[in-house]
Amino acid sequence: MTTEPEDPSRVRSAHFDRATHTLRVEFDEGPAYEFADVPERVYDELARTATPDEYFRAHVQNEFTGSPSDEIDLADLADERREDAVLGAPLAEQIDSAVDVPRDREVDVRASRHTWVVEVMDDDAVAIEVDGRRITPIPRWLLPADARDGDVLRVKHARSGTQSMLSIEVDHEADRTA
Repeated sequence: MTTEPEDPSRVRSAHFDRATHTLRVEFDEGPAYEFADVPERVYDELARTATPDEYFRAHVQNEFTGSPSDEIDLADLADERREDAVLGAPLAEQIDSAVDVPRDREVDVRASRHTWVVEVMDDDAVAIEVDGRRITPIPRWLLPADARDGDVLRVKHARSGTQSMLSIEVDHEADRTA
């Protein structure tokens, strides 16, 4: 669940993860908050200002999506290796029951479809919105070479006991209507 600190106490510290564009703000009281998709210049200005409380309230609090850091740690998500951390848990209607499997093998194959939206793209990392539910960082090399900020991506994932296949393609039709 995404929430914003309604009346946060004084800003104690701020930390910025350049790979995920996540700003973590710690307060004198209450939980720390993490804000997604924050431009680096906003962090730089917050770090340099003489009045961090005022800057936070004017330029961060209501401008960016924030969550208490004990709910989601985007930096930890970048390090996780579980499928759901990157792909998101598939919704029931997104699970395919039939996937092409070589006939010489009988294996249990799970397949799912997802929609990703490229939110922020750097040289090495990308922040994507997974199925309209959350922002997740992934390495840039996973995406098609022609992927750009704002692109909608069709993602298909099939997994068996011995292999995992991921197909990511830019959905040019969705880009025009998004």
